[in-house]
Amino acid sequence: MFAVLKRRYDAFAERALASLSEVEREDVKSFDRWFYAGGGWRWLAAIILVTTALAWLAAHLPWNMTFLWAAVLFNFVVLMLLWAGLTAWFGYRKFSGKLFRYIVVGPLLALGGAFVGASIGGLVKGVDPLDWLQDSAKVRHVVIAGLVFGVLYTIVVALIAALRNREYRALAAHLAAERRQSELSRQLAESKLRMLQLQIEPHFLFNTLGSAQQLAERGAPDAARLIANLIRFLRAAAPAMREETTTLAQERSLIEAYLGIMQTRLGARLACAVAIPRELDDVAIPPGMLITLVENAVKHGIEPCPIGGRIDVSAAREAGQLVLAVADTGLGLDAAAPGQGIGLANIRERLALLFADAAWLELVGNEPRGFVARIVLPLGPADDVSTTRASAPMTP
Repeated sequence: MFAVLKRRYDAFAERALASLSEVEREDVKSFDRWFYAGGGWRWLAAIILVTTALAWLAAHLPWNMTFLWAAVLFNFVVLMLLWAGLTAWFGYRKFSGKLFRYIVVGPLLALGGAFVGASIGGLVKGVDPLDWLQDSAKVRHVVIAGLVFGVLYTIVVALIAALRNREYRALAAHLAAERRQSELSRQLAESKLRMLQLQIEPHFLFNTLGSAQQLAERGAPDAARLIANLIRFLRAAAPAMREETTTLAQERSLIEAYLGIMQTRLGARLACAVAIPRELDDVAIPPGMLITLVENAVKHGIEPCPIGGRIDVSAAREAGQLVLAVADTGLGLDAAAPGQGIGLANIRERLALLFADAAWLELVGNEPRGFVARIVLPLGPADDVSTTRASAPMTP
């Protein structure tokens, strides 16, 4: 029997909570935790004890009321007022726009309840339930009691409901403002990110076309291989730059095509290797960042160096993070000031927009000379893969 009643109560509670807003449900759950686990029931017991003590004092006054009747009446009034307060506190939205109606109807209902209570009291005493209507003093007492209780009830309900509705409207307006601000911030960040990507795209294409032009002007025999790599590069770069993310497999193809172009141009002065594990092929990364580091290594490290140098591109999973690295043996720290170019500045801004403090770009010196540029990105559970097998390095 108890289990059946509990199931019915739980079903009723679920229906009641489902009809409330999220804010109201949290209020009900907080009150429930406070009442049962936080000692709220002790306050209820204390209120009943104080009310009963007042009823005992009232029973000794000369108004012909026994202690039992006084205790029942006083506790009934106090508990009804508490119930009215809780009803208004948790169901305040039901009173929105209806407070005047409750202020008028509440005392009338209380007056009707007082008449019914007086009639029931007559039945309990074994007299005519309407006999009290013949006594003007009793009628006056019943009317006063009913109106006093009704006024108190409506005051409690109206005051709590008005305050709670004002609080709810202020909270709703605050949340709506936060949503609008969040949406504007998101749109601004997306627009800024798109602008940064569009700044990078022509940077690569124009430099690559410039390399092709120089070879063509010299009538180099490697022009066909250069054009093939250029076509491969453009096919990989043009769509990738316009996407929000790319994969390491696409980035590897882009880098290999670009380095192939640069090897055609620089010849033996450039050696390179791309070691991006096949197991990381499907990992998503922001487009254009890794190729920017490769181009910087060529432009600022290898090209100005009379003897050239080597570029190593790698990707690895380290402690739950994806580390993309480009190391060169070019001019090094003595001949360059790292971190000042527009490409590196764009990378930093895009990392901040996309990942906040969870990703960063770092530049350190390489041995025996040159730079190592690393992009550290957060690696989600879906990207947590092995990095044991690397792709074959490119040869000069």
